[in-house]
Amino acid sequence: MVYFEGNLLIDQVQGNHNMLEQLVNNYAGMILFFASIVSVLIVYKNFRGSKMAWPAIMAGMLSAGFIGLGDAGKNLITGITGINPLPHESLHYLQIIGGPVALFLLYTGLKEYTATKDIKPLTGSKLVLILLATLLIPVALATQAHQRWDPDIEGPFLVVTAVPTFIIALLLLNKARTSFEEHSTVVLNISFVAIATALLTLALLAGRMGDVGLLDNAWLYVNGRALGDIMHAVTATTIVTFGINTEGLIRSM
Repeated sequence: MVYFEGNLLIDQVQGNHNMLEQLVNNYAGMILFFASIVSVLIVYKNFRGSKMAWPAIMAGMLSAGFIGLGDAGKNLITGITGINPLPHESLHYLQIIGGPVALFLLYTGLKEYTATKDIKPLTGSKLVLILLATLLIPVALATQAHQRWDPDIEGPFLVVTAVPTFIIALLLLNKARTSFEEHSTVVLNISFVAIATALLTLALLAGRMGDVGLLDNAWLYVNGRALGDIMHAVTATTIVTFGINTEGLIRSM
């Protein structure tokens, strides 16, 4: 049985001791980040100026990419910045806040795209402000951190974000489920992106809650991280698939 002893994981597989798991985490996170950028560029190229509800969906995919950037970036930047907590914590909090923002934007975009009557979509300026806030809030929080993985900042931050994250995830999963009834390839792919992002967010949230200084549950920490690594790759795959399918959609018009 894996457990914590101080700040060390005991009885974890040898691969984690050799930091092989962290390499998987780094690769998976960066694949998700670059997949989100490429797919957003594809959708923007095909549908810029369109009245379809792509802006919120593109912003949601980009915010999902922020999860990967934060998760992998905090590990990669540590060797450059040393013990300075600001860069590490900025990326770490970006990973945490990127999830609920992505869920909210994907939920909004899915509602806009599947609406049976006219609804007021989120404007481009509002989406830019949301994404800017997603980037700036982690930096503001990181300026208050006195160490990397500062539990005095992360603990309250997780508690405050956990409940709305869980609620939005349930709403998004339910919306994605009901959207399957439309049998539209585009809607199906948006729904797959939404489901994967929701599961990724919940897995990473569970993993962080299990860490030392929070729930101190090594089983939750290890399995949350492991599932998070898997869902990084799954989310990247669904996002790329969505981008490719919009290429086919524009050719059929």
